[in-house]
Amino acid sequence: MVKGSIGMGLPLISITLLSFYTSPRLAMMLIIVPTLVTNFLQFYRSVDRLNIVISNKFLLVSLFVCTLTSSFFSFSLEQKTLSFLLGLIIFIFVIYRRSGFSPSFGLEYDKVLQIGSGAIIGTVAGFTHVWAPTIAVLLVIRKANKEQFVALTGLFIFVGSSGLFFTHYHFDLLDRQSLIFSTLMIFPSIVGFLIGEKIRSFISEKLFETLLMFFL
Repeated sequence: MVKGSIGMGLPLISITLLSFYTSPRLAMMLIIVPTLVTNFLQFYRSVDRLNIVISNKFLLVSLFVCTLTSSFFSFSLEQKTLSFLLGLIIFIFVIYRRSGFSPSFGLEYDKVLQIGSGAIIGTVAGFTHVWAPTIAVLLVIRKANKEQFVALTGLFIFVGSSGLFFTHYHFDLLDRQSLIFSTLMIFPSIVGFLIGEKIRSFISEKLFETLLMFFL
């Protein structure tokens, strides 16, 4: 329901909960398919999809390439290192939010900022499979409204997760059993997303921002 309500949260919550019962790496693998499906659905159900893709084309290319590249290197990391990186990313985001720092840039820097933002989001997600903190910072800086936030989050995570899926498939990490378990998680993920989406329709812009910051 969190995913449908604020547009993000599935990987972070799922990895955290699954890590109580399995390794962080396996937890990351198990959420790839439901993450792909729910974020495709999230973006597909948004409006003005073509313009959103075109206006963010540099970010999307950078995001895919950096997610793909960093996820290749992530397989050489130990479990403790992955857990440390995940905690570090969340800690940095908390510090950022408490600082109240929110820079603004002119349109002339848009291309550079898109490429840089895509690289940061993709690199962090490639190593940790967590998207929420980095995407939230970018969209807060952009001052995206509720619908823009949800649409862009769905698009960014779908594109990046496609890179993760490719690397896991390439390294034969998505074996038959893992793929079955991951696929079985699609149905409850979609049900929760649709319920959350219904709740979001009753949430004001102000409350949406409050819930987002509370979650993060």
